[in-house]
Amino acid sequence: MPYGVIIIKAETLGEAWEKAVIGMMQQGFDRWVEAPEYRTMTKDSPMFIMVSNPSKEPKLSEKAPTTRKITEEYVKNLIDGMPKEKENTFDYTYFSRLRCYPDCIVRASLPNVTQTDGELQEEVNKISEGKCVVKRIDQVKKAIETFKKDPTRRSVVMHTWIPMRDLEKFTAQRKDTSSPCLVLIHPQIIEDKLHFFVVMKTNDLFNAWPGNAYAFVALQEYMAKELGLQVGTYTHFSVAMQIYEDVFEQARKLME
Repeated sequence: MPYGVIIIKAETLGEAWEKAVIGMMQQGFDRWVEAPEYRTMTKDSPMFIMVSNPSKEPKLSEKAPTTRKITEEYVKNLIDGMPKEKENTFDYTYFSRLRCYPDCIVRASLPNVTQTDGELQEEVNKISEGKCVVKRIDQVKKAIETFKKDPTRRSVVMHTWIPMRDLEKFTAQRKDTSSPCLVLIHPQIIEDKLHFFVVMKTNDLFNAWPGNAYAFVALQEYMAKELGLQVGTYTHFSVAMQIYEDVFEQARKLME
């Protein structure tokens, strides 16, 4: 099949996963992936999954390779976090990137372009006497506060990416680290409903998507409750959605 976007529409998360797996096995591009940690053939394509009623059961397909207990624990870790010591054993967690994001006050105040390192240092000296000022930002809390002030706001974006860390995969310092699959969540309020638009760089459709989507919808429900809104639609886009070769047989059984 030619490489292109696959679009899946469903009412529930459980139905969406089953349709997405079938769609990927039928239409996915045969793509060889070669990385330091694994080398494998995949079915791979960009994929939009649009779910009209994400709070409705089944949120998990009975055929998904996970359990409600495991998924609920994942939800808790995403929204409330784990103990600090455990959080810091991972390269990243979605809680740390969404609710404890390390942003730089100096960077936020810099002009768009500086031509040389000397010019950049002059600006930093002007703003903060040469010091780096870092602040932890709870993006979820900020998003809720912003929507409470202006429900029509279209610029509320929660993102995970730290370019100086996540684009340095092949440097000596970052050789063995990983970067978040989730790139951003863009919530929108339309007709008193909170809609979620999620973008991921890559996503393991068969094994990871059921838990990922379940947890992101739980965050959507949490924010909607804080805002006194209903839960709207859930739209999930992965630039490189894939099914790995080691579960092809399980995916084919799902198709049957």
